[in-house]
Parts: sequence; structure tokens; C-alpha cells
Amino acid sequence: MSVQERTSAQDKAIEQDVELLKKYGLRWSVLAAWRDALELRRVAVPSETDRALEKARVKLASGCFNVCEVGCDLQTVEGALISADASTDHHWVDFWIDLLGHSMSDMAATEQIMKIPAVRFRYANCGIKGCRCD
Repeated sequence: MSVQERTSAQDKAIEQDVELLKKYGLRWSVLAAWRDALELRRVAVPSETDRALEKARVKLASGCFNVCEVGCDLQTVEGALISADASTDHHWVDFWIDLLGHSMSDMAATEQIMKIPAVRFRYANCGIKGCRCD
């Protein structure tokens, strides 16, 4: 493999990582909005979850962590929120899981998710360059 081919392959990998991190920014926003919704419903969520959510936001904003690390942090938060929400009589787990699935999907799904004010608010503060409310 020539140097030019290697550079091209590395550039493509970086582009893919950036796109995935943008999706993770939206995923973080959905998780943060879910956390806010649980707080409004007075559902107890472990304080470690809040710290993990903030840690993921900092990693996203810094750009100094690979997608695997950010994904693991988001997965930890997701598990905690599912557990907390499912423990209530009137849980909304399915709604939030659907949003999380769409957050990793195509642009049309992203536009739909961004119509939800709580998610749009959180996305504006996720730290990804270009995250702005429209």
C-alpha cells in the first residue's frame, strides 16, 4: 500500500469517526433529555449516571477520545436510565429507546428528533462543533 493510499484510508476513517461522533452528540442529547424527564417525574437516578453523562459530554466536546470510549460511556448511561425508568409504574422506556435508535439513523430521523424541544435544547449544549439550535 502506497503512502497516498494509506493517507486516503486514514482520512476516510477519520471522516467516519467524525460522523459517528456527531451521531453520538445527538444520542447524548436524547439521553440528557431522558434524564431531565426522569427528574421532572421525580424518578431516582444514581448520581453516577449524572457524572457519566457529563463525562461523555466532555469527551464529545474535547474531540480527544475515540468513538469506542464515548460509545461505552453512553451505553452505561443508557442502561442506568432504562433501569430507573422501567422501575416506575408509568414508564416511557419504549419511547426513549425509539429516539435513541433514530439518533443513530439517517438525516430524516435526525430532523424529527430535533423537533423535540428538550432534545434540541440539549443538542445545542453537547459540545460538538456545529451543534446549534436552528
